[in-house]
Amino acid sequence: MAQTSTASKKKMTTKRAVKKKTPVNKKTVKKKTTAKKAVNKKLAKNAAAKKKVAAVKKKALVAKKKVVAAKKNAIASAAKQKMREHVAATTAALAAAKAEVAESRKRQEMLLKMAERKEAAVMRFAESWTKKEMAKINKASKPGKRHSRKKAKA
Repeated sequence: MAQTSTASKKKMTTKRAVKKKTPVNKKTVKKKTTAKKAVNKKLAKNAAAKKKVAAVKKKALVAKKKVVAAKKNAIASAAKQKMREHVAATTAALAAAKAEVAESRKRQEMLLKMAERKEAAVMRFAESWTKKEMAKINKASKPGKRHSRKKAKA
């Protein structure tokens, strides 16, 4: 450190020391650049490896999603098939019930016709029987005819 003039001893100022730059050694610079290049290459390799790992993970995830989707589709198709079978069974049961209702309606109509015929037959029988009985009663109530006997000619 250098001092300023002696006259002004009261005020002392110091100059800052300037650090001298050391001459650049080309060999060390070259080593540093090659080291940087090597580090950059390693970083690039690591980045590429990370990208490959990410791509593999992504492919695995896509494959897993496909498997899950396939399982869902299988479950859905099984459910659809079960529903179709249920609908078919219900349709068959409905057709059977309709046939049974139609048959019971026919049976009911036949019973009604039979009842009407029976009633008409009973009425006819009652009327004819009543007529016969009335005729018997009328015949019995009328006085009998007296037949005159013809005398035999002698």
